[in-house]
Amino acid sequence: DVVVDATGSPAGLSLAAGLCRPMGTLVLKSTCAAGEQFNAAPFVIDELKVIGSRCGPIDKALELLSLDDSSIGPLKPLGVSKYITKTFPLSDAADAIKCAAERTTMKVQIICSEE
Repeated sequence: DVVVDATGSPAGLSLAAGLCRPMGTLVLKSTCAAGEQFNAAPFVIDELKVIGSRCGPIDKALELLSLDDSSIGPLKPLGVSKYITKTFPLSDAADAIKCAAERTTMKVQIICSEE
């Protein structure tokens, strides 16, 4: 499992750590000055791998994610769609969460816009 925290808040960091499965990966996309209240126990107990992510051009990252097999150029598609078990509209978020809880589900995607 990979969880990305881009909140920049101690509460967001705690929530992201709680969403990781044991031995999962937590990517920090923002700086979080947690201060003296930081509790390292969940990171140690669940053996979480924490990766810092340099600030970079989000437009390039989105471009890489959008590549498909028909893309032309030096960049190869990442093929992330194979990891998505099912996609739900935001209005069906409750069903998405139920689907995500099933052992056979790898990932669910919730689409927040109605394009």
